[in-house]
Amino acid sequence: MPGLKSERQDAVGYSRMMAADEEGTMKILSAHRAVIDGIIEFHEGRIINTAGDSVLAEFASPTEAVRCAVEVQDALKTRNDSLPEDRRLQFRIGVNLGDVMVKGDDLLGDGVNVAARLEGIAEPGNIYVSSSVYDQIADKLDLGFVDLGDQALKNIDRPIRAYRVEREGRRVTAAARKPHRGFGPWVAATIGAIAVAAGMAWYLGQLSSARQEEEAKAKVAAKIAKVRAETAEAKRRAVAEAELAKARAETQEAKRRAESETASALQAKRSLEEQRAAETRSRAQAELAQVRAEAEAARRKAETELAAAAESRRAAEAAAKAAVAAPAAKAAASAASAGVRAGRYQGSWIAVFDCPAFRTRPAASVKIPLVVSADVFELQRRVRDQPGSFNMRGVPSADGRLQLLGGGFSGFKDDYGSPYTVAFDGRFSGERYEGNGKLGARDCGLTITRSAVEPARSDHAQWAASLSCAAFAGEPAQIFVAAVTVAGDVFELRKGKRDQPGWLQLNGMVQADGRLRLSGSGISGHKQFYGKPLQAAFDGKLSGERYEGRGQFGRRDCTLTMARK
Repeated sequence: MPGLKSERQDAVGYSRMMAADEEGTMKILSAHRAVIDGIIEFHEGRIINTAGDSVLAEFASPTEAVRCAVEVQDALKTRNDSLPEDRRLQFRIGVNLGDVMVKGDDLLGDGVNVAARLEGIAEPGNIYVSSSVYDQIADKLDLGFVDLGDQALKNIDRPIRAYRVEREGRRVTAAARKPHRGFGPWVAATIGAIAVAAGMAWYLGQLSSARQEEEAKAKVAAKIAKVRAETAEAKRRAVAEAELAKARAETQEAKRRAESETASALQAKRSLEEQRAAETRSRAQAELAQVRAEAEAARRKAETELAAAAESRRAAEAAAKAAVAAPAAKAAASAASAGVRAGRYQGSWIAVFDCPAFRTRPAASVKIPLVVSADVFELQRRVRDQPGSFNMRGVPSADGRLQLLGGGFSGFKDDYGSPYTVAFDGRFSGERYEGNGKLGARDCGLTITRSAVEPARSDHAQWAASLSCAAFAGEPAQIFVAAVTVAGDVFELRKGKRDQPGWLQLNGMVQADGRLRLSGSGISGHKQFYGKPLQAAFDGKLSGERYEGRGQFGRRDCTLTMARK
């Protein structure tokens, strides 16, 4: 059979290692054989025969045969490097392209013999190839070759030109020959003889022409069957791949449609959400506008009602003053005619209101200091015109009767800020007045008694006051200046513009021991509580012409100092 490539491999030192350790050597050989067989299969080689330490394989091309031989030597070198030196097996490989004969599953002939003889003269760990192989692969593989010249091989009747493969780089030494392409189609066989000794004996027999023709036909039929099977398999794979490609295309199209539909659904959802959000904002804005309009209407109504109430209160006060003025004038005239001393009630007094429980309101006792001038009694509680305040006035008649009339504004939650009228009637007995009347709808008793301490200071004495307040709620420490008016023993302190943020008014009467408690209300000018009403109270003592007391201005701790100018 023309065009057979043959390769032979031989393991150096095999017999010696078998004699020293047969079991261990066989394990190493088996591991190496597994590597060799796997590489042959990878390069599409077919193992024809094995005998002890030899392997015979065929390949489809000389290129694959030499590649397989190089990879086998590289792989076995790696394995040997991991073994002790005395346990290493090195291999020789011979590769040839030539004529062979087929005997059953075996290959015989000159081509096989040349491969075996090349392996026999090869150095351990090397690959020798014949010129027939070199001519086919010289320009195809990135390998070096050393020209060994013509070799006289055992039982070969002609010299064979041999080359050693250099795996580390491309190199050709000695007389390199130009490759020639004279071979037709071939069957490539690689014989690998793994032998420590002198190789192996090959059986050389002569096959009859009929048997050769028969076996050739069988091989051709087998090849035809293989080609048909491969063709059928290729067709089946092509159909499967076409179906798979179609399925993938359909899947991609379905995925694209799903993504498109999902994107459309998301866009529709976003549009719907934006529409709903816009509608919600529109409704909220409309509701806010309505609430603001209602709040503005309520504010205007409240302002109108407060203005009307203030006007009613002023009218009531004017009427009360008129009502008081006439009796006062009459009382003065009567007193003059009766010889009563004018200014009899001049000085400091204390008024006490005692009111029993009323509806949901508990019983209460309210004390108000006052200074009487020109016999006119005027009582003012808290800040005028503010919730919780009231004012009333009157002049005693010659017989000691005193009617007090006025008005105020509720400080209770259920009718907060609502105006009401004030009216009391009673009589003096010596230095004590007792009367009854109403604060709005609430019945109360009123007692007025002269202060135990006579005025020690002249009316309207000039004093100056300063409030020194500690830091509070992000505001630094501050000092406020206030104006003070003194009438008798009654002190009145004012700061800021009335009914505006920062305004404060305090009132108090000096006691017999010099103690002075000032209390009142105001409107916060602090950023956090701006415009909100507040209460203030200070307690201290006069020492000569100077007063110093401590207390709170709203929630802020302060020290109040007053001194006569």
